[in-house]
Amino acid sequence: MVLDRDANRLYQLPLGAFTDARNAMAKAAGKSGAAIKALEKPSTPAWAVNQLYWKQRRAYDKLIRASARVRAGHAQALKGKKIDLATLELQHGAAVKDAADTIRDILSSAGDPATPATMKSVVDTLQALPGGGEPGRLTRALAPIGFGAFGALMKGAVSSKALAEVVTFAPPKPKPDEIAEAAHRADDAAKRRLRELDAQSKKTAAAFKAARAKLERADATRAAADAKLQDATAESNRLRAEVSRLEREARAQDQERQHLKGR
Repeated sequence: MVLDRDANRLYQLPLGAFTDARNAMAKAAGKSGAAIKALEKPSTPAWAVNQLYWKQRRAYDKLIRASARVRAGHAQALKGKKIDLATLELQHGAAVKDAADTIRDILSSAGDPATPATMKSVVDTLQALPGGGEPGRLTRALAPIGFGAFGALMKGAVSSKALAEVVTFAPPKPKPDEIAEAAHRADDAAKRRLRELDAQSKKTAAAFKAARAKLERADATRAAADAKLQDATAESNRLRAEVSRLEREARAQDQERQHLKGR
């Protein structure tokens, strides 16, 4: 119980404070210190999803319920029952979208950049929930469950409550305004991503242009250096040959001088 309480406190802290707080808790815990010391610092996406659980429980619970219903629906469909999976998946997708938007705000408030890579891992994790261990204490991003994994649901991987919700109560058909709102959100998300890609493309194009210009200057400098090296090499070879010639000439003159002196 003490370990669970301390772990829950740790995983609610700002990510940058995790390691120091864990070490301090472990030092103060005595015999339980080793277990606390073994608690793993979460990645940024895992930490962000944990904060959804601790600080925005309503959005988290809504997502978990939608996930349970869609999994139960697939389990029933695999058994040959007629289930409105499209509606269930639409509801689940909306819950994932709402949770991701909330997490984007959480990251922004914490001063962490909600980069496309981070948000992709966040969305993958949201789609995989519930899973990955103790809620609120994820340490790594989760991989989204593919449709092939729903075969496991035939073996009882779905709660009876979730099955009852799907079998006993048909999910409500989305209202026109809900469909329009979902489409509007999808359109906004696409436009936002397009703006991000446009900005990234401009930065990449500018960086490419600058790098290519530097490469051309470097190539020109190298070519000039190569030309100077060739000229210097040729001059060096000429001077070496001249030195050798003069050395032979001086040696011959000295020999002749010695010969004349010896007469």
